[in-house]
Amino acid sequence: MLAACSDATEFRSVNGDTPHVLVVRGRADILRMRPILVSFSLFCDQTGAVDYLDYFLTNKENRTKLPNLVLVASRSDCNAFALRANDLKGAALIYEYTLLGIPSGVFSTRDFNGLRGMIAPAATRTKISAMVCRYLAEHRARVVHVTFSPDAENFCQKCFEEVTQDPRKKRWWTAQSREVGASIALHSTMDNTLARIGKHTRRNLRYYRRKAESELGCIFENDVYGMLTMAQFTELNASATHSVPEAFLERRFTVISSLEGAFCAGIRSANGQWISLIGGRRHHGVTEIDWQMNRAGLAKYSVGTVIRSFLIENEIKLGAERLFFEGGTMHTMRHSFLPQEAVDIIVRNRCLFVYLLRKFAMPLRLEKNFLLQTLIDPGLKWHLR
Repeated sequence: MLAACSDATEFRSVNGDTPHVLVVRGRADILRMRPILVSFSLFCDQTGAVDYLDYFLTNKENRTKLPNLVLVASRSDCNAFALRANDLKGAALIYEYTLLGIPSGVFSTRDFNGLRGMIAPAATRTKISAMVCRYLAEHRARVVHVTFSPDAENFCQKCFEEVTQDPRKKRWWTAQSREVGASIALHSTMDNTLARIGKHTRRNLRYYRRKAESELGCIFENDVYGMLTMAQFTELNASATHSVPEAFLERRFTVISSLEGAFCAGIRSANGQWISLIGGRRHHGVTEIDWQMNRAGLAKYSVGTVIRSFLIENEIKLGAERLFFEGGTMHTMRHSFLPQEAVDIIVRNRCLFVYLLRKFAMPLRLEKNFLLQTLIDPGLKWHLR
């Protein structure tokens, strides 16, 4: 495993020449790199990729993991903190899983849609992603999983093969492309937007909203900050169709009040009771939905559909261009998502740990983890290189 330290460390690349690989470890030092990452993301046409970096570094799912920022640079005469944006060829934010606090050697960008974990020019994104995987695998990582968005570039098989061939030590490699669309386009008016959504979903967005307004007297609040109390939030969570642990609830409440760009909108009934809340972030013309909470017992009103109808109209008024659902959604709106692809590259070293991990992932119900789902997917073809 890589040492869990916060120092920037320089290593030479997989072929001994430039580019060079440097690793920054630990949340505090990774945050020090944010200005250069912002500039580099603009250069790579990945605007917003490192927005809310602190938010993702400290969310509940990532706090138990060890964050690593792997930088592929064109120079080796300085440490990571002295680099400039034009010195970078790629940057990957990748997390190492731990077992009882012990580094496991299993690394993943944990970025299902491939929009944040890997930053590199589109033309070289395949090559840089494979390079990061190989570098970590050569430095005692057992499994490495990198997800990236190919943008206009199709997966570069030649680049992948050039980087993954290693005459010194054979490893198992695989790559796959996935459809991960999770956005709907917002147009100039509500009617123009709905016209491009499926007929069934369009009908429901209108019908259930009218029904809730007439029968429940519901009121949409586009910003609940200063209105919603923690006691009300807790009460709704206790009565919700899908409640969350208290720690999740507290973090959401803190984010609403303290994170720039974060928002929470809600629907109240005529008596002032909250019946639905939805929260996320707004940046660069995109409204990202992180979570939604609906009061149970109101299935006939489909309040989850109602609040989405209100939210779409509100975001159009604010000038948003897209509505993005973090992690996707089971709502019928998914049938109207804009097409988007993500590419996964995975390398695994040949060792007992990885063999046992794959063998017992399903019996121990570990397959709910996307990385492990991929590791045991019988449809993937692995190549020994």
